[in-house]
Amino acid sequence: MAIDREKYIGKYIDEGLENIARIEGLVFDINDGISVEDDLATLLRALHTLKGVSRMLEFKRIEELTHALESVFVSVKEQRIGISENAVKLVLATLDLLKSGISLVQHTKDDAIEILEYVKKLNALAENEEFTLPEINKLYIGELFRMDERDTGNSVHFLEFQDAKNVKQPKHTQRAREVQSDSIRLSIDKIDEIIKSIASLQSLEIATRNIVRDSTILNDLIKEYSKIIKADKNHSDYSIADFRNSLIADFRKLENQSDNIGSSLKNYSIDVGNYMRQAYDSVISLRTIPLSTVLDTYPRYVYELALELGKKVKFTIEGKENEIDKNVIESLSDAFMHMVRNALDHGIETPEERIAAGKSETGNLSITCFRESGNIKIIISDDGRGIDLEKIRQKALRDGYVTEAAAMSLSKEDLTNFIFQSGFSVSNKLSNVSGRGVGMDVVREKIESLKGSIIVDSVYGEGTTFTITAPLSIAALMGFPISCSDMKFIIPANFVDTILLINRDDIITVIDRPEIKYNERIIKLYYIGQILRIKTDSVQTVKDVIFVVIIRVYDDIVALAVDNVSSMRSVILKTMPAFMNNMSVFSGIVLNEDYEMVNVLHIPTVIKMAKRIKTIEMKKRNVEFEKLRKSILVVDDSLPTREIVKDILHAEGYLVDTAMNGADALKAAKNKHYDLICTDINMPVMDGFMLIENLKKNEELSYIPVIVISSKASEEDQKRAAMLGASRYIIKNSFNNHNLLEAVMDLIGGTNE
Repeated sequence: MAIDREKYIGKYIDEGLENIARIEGLVFDINDGISVEDDLATLLRALHTLKGVSRMLEFKRIEELTHALESVFVSVKEQRIGISENAVKLVLATLDLLKSGISLVQHTKDDAIEILEYVKKLNALAENEEFTLPEINKLYIGELFRMDERDTGNSVHFLEFQDAKNVKQPKHTQRAREVQSDSIRLSIDKIDEIIKSIASLQSLEIATRNIVRDSTILNDLIKEYSKIIKADKNHSDYSIADFRNSLIADFRKLENQSDNIGSSLKNYSIDVGNYMRQAYDSVISLRTIPLSTVLDTYPRYVYELALELGKKVKFTIEGKENEIDKNVIESLSDAFMHMVRNALDHGIETPEERIAAGKSETGNLSITCFRESGNIKIIISDDGRGIDLEKIRQKALRDGYVTEAAAMSLSKEDLTNFIFQSGFSVSNKLSNVSGRGVGMDVVREKIESLKGSIIVDSVYGEGTTFTITAPLSIAALMGFPISCSDMKFIIPANFVDTILLINRDDIITVIDRPEIKYNERIIKLYYIGQILRIKTDSVQTVKDVIFVVIIRVYDDIVALAVDNVSSMRSVILKTMPAFMNNMSVFSGIVLNEDYEMVNVLHIPTVIKMAKRIKTIEMKKRNVEFEKLRKSILVVDDSLPTREIVKDILHAEGYLVDTAMNGADALKAAKNKHYDLICTDINMPVMDGFMLIENLKKNEELSYIPVIVISSKASEEDQKRAAMLGASRYIIKNSFNNHNLLEAVMDLIGGTNE
């Protein structure tokens, strides 16, 4: 009896493409010398399966081609041949032809592919004979079938063939046609887990019946004892002592029964929570697919693009077995591809350049995936040339992104963030691979839309690392509940570095803005109530301690002050109502344990809003900080000296102004309050001696202590300064931040004292 092929073609295509994808990945592992013996065994099993099913369904050409490819790897296993670069190219070309055959099967129910030339060359390779690569008029680009969802029965993507002579590099993302499906193929293990969860929930029905039974017993006892008490009151021969003892015994029974019910209810609530979470996790897992769905195609792409660019690259992937939401994978796929392509084109150098730089001629590119606090972290790293920050600075200045003064003060984080600007590129070459300033802005937008984050760490000459954090599921979210006044919000956990409880005295003020010290650096402090313009009571108690959430957005670290914060928890994210769609500050809503609707904050937008708060608004809303600040005027005709002293004092939280001579300083002191003045002696217009003399003659300014910082080291100059009223004298030859700060602290104390 003939087999009805059409009945099995769908499964044949699914399994065939899965096996080919598996074989393709194993080819690169074997070529890199990773678990060769085990990988060969797995590869041969996949080939044998494809050959056997093709024989059963009478796809003769696919069967014969698979058999010839199988012979090659049998020879490799028996160590009769090795894997050369041409051998890899022939194997990959053969796999492409197999994919073409399966494509024809899908559309024509026939495998009419030309295999004769390939079979001859594969047989020659298997016998360790000379062979040439087949004439390929139409070059496989990146991949014929992209298995974005093939492992789960979703969609197949087709790429157009192009003439080899017209192809400058692989075009992995070009598609002629795309077939979409919203279905997912489920594994038996996932279905079994759901069945177990439902069974656990059913067991709660039994527990409920037991609690109802005990509650009924308790109710009956209460009624019975109520009757006894009423009856006993009518018996005059019943002593009070006997009645009391009887009552105590009866109520002890009530107490025991009540304890039983209370304990049952407590255990019941715990079980309900556990079983519901298990059931929820099981249902959520139905949406998840492994990262390998996308990443299994990358070794082939990296191999082909590296060949085209004339580079040698060792490519590794770790953690691709981690499963995340199907929609998250679809959104991240293009982001991954942008960064891998940039690493190959811009990051990793040619062998000659690497050798000249003292590196191995083979570059390293890796993708590492792991779970962390309800999120997936993907680290894409290369050991290439890194990001040239000075080149970015000059490009930003040349294109008008910043002024010359601002360009000089840009930090590493500021400069790195320019790579996310649309149209910004420092590449000297334009190609179809990259270099047009299109890509990293799209990457950031994609990740932001998932409520995720991306951090860049690069050392010029050593390499670049991108760390992407995204939720495992768009339906579930790990977050920290916070409150401000009477309003509640959720901060997604992937943006939270840590949570601190700080004393208000630890807050410093720099240029009218509150800041705090964190990990040996000063970071800006923003109040969530000010950012969101939340109205507070006119009379509000100022607390001595405040909760601060340390937020990391890209390479920026800031602190958010909140009224209260709770421990991290998993919540179910719901779509926002239509009327909130234009509120970019929120990314969704959740139901808390009190069944209240709580908004989830979109942290990148929150930080952008915070940075737009004007200084004058900060002054009005942070009057308490203004009372704590200490102002210092630094006077010196040397710009470097002014900046050095200013930076030292700024780092300690003092508010610092500068003047270039005594006349300017005297004018500034008459117009603004200063707690201290630091001045040089030798200056044009008005020197330091004359400045001190004028200050001490002015009744309103005479109280201001003065520190002289001068290169004049004679005792005569020091005595003259002291006689005029200087409080301290520091010689520039012995000047350092310690003796300056010690003098400042002695005279006016710390910034918040």
